[in-house]
Amino acid sequence: MDIDSKSDQENLIDAVTAAFCKPCDPCATVDTQAESITEQIDVTPIVINDGPVVVKIPVIIAETNITIPVEATITLDQKVMEIKRIKKNVFLTQSRLIPFSQESYKCTGVLFIAGFVRKNIEYATQTCLVGTGDAVCGDIRHCTVQVPFNFTTRVTFLRPPVFKENTIASEIEFFTDKLVGSDDCADTIIGGNPCDQNFFSTEIFNEKPYVELVKADVTEIDIRTNSTPSCERTTEQMFTQLTEKVVVNLTLKVLQKQQIGFTSV
Repeated sequence: MDIDSKSDQENLIDAVTAAFCKPCDPCATVDTQAESITEQIDVTPIVINDGPVVVKIPVIIAETNITIPVEATITLDQKVMEIKRIKKNVFLTQSRLIPFSQESYKCTGVLFIAGFVRKNIEYATQTCLVGTGDAVCGDIRHCTVQVPFNFTTRVTFLRPPVFKENTIASEIEFFTDKLVGSDDCADTIIGGNPCDQNFFSTEIFNEKPYVELVKADVTEIDIRTNSTPSCERTTEQMFTQLTEKVVVNLTLKVLQKQQIGFTSV
């Protein structure tokens, strides 16, 4: 069958194939090489069993599960037709423990936490209508925002933290009877020697408690607050603003390095 006997559709297919299906130079190459396994020899650790052992290790002094409600409003830079995906990660920016409790809350401390939920939002935009409006085309964009949160809670210690207080500074004065006044006829002045002073103080450096983030659960509902029809298509709504109601559930460990003694077996 010659080219003149082909239909217009077949000629169009041939033209598209010739334009877009030409062979091209490779844009990347892959070289692979099989690696052999290196043999290893097991080594038995050397253990000292000649008496008690004292080690300094992180000790869990409290573990808690906390639920934090957060509400945020996110404004995007373009009109959005649909949210495709939201990836969420939780980060802590501050963790402070006040370990001294009141008499009515014995063996407890107050925990201050601050952080944010990092949200990477992928969304579809509208750039054009195809044909008579039967199809809507657009781009896939993304926006990364941080939703902050903070809270204060009281934690009960599983094992109390260990602290030593600084001593009160002390001062020693020396006696002298060699002070001479301006009046030669007056008695000798006796008392503390202003030329010598002796001070004593002790500064103790304690291990600071710290927090580890064990697990983070994020549950949310996104509400479109300013939706408008897309080109008079009632099934498609465009918006630029989201109101999020988020519930963040955190599992935290509070730790402190402490000296622990073990008896060798």
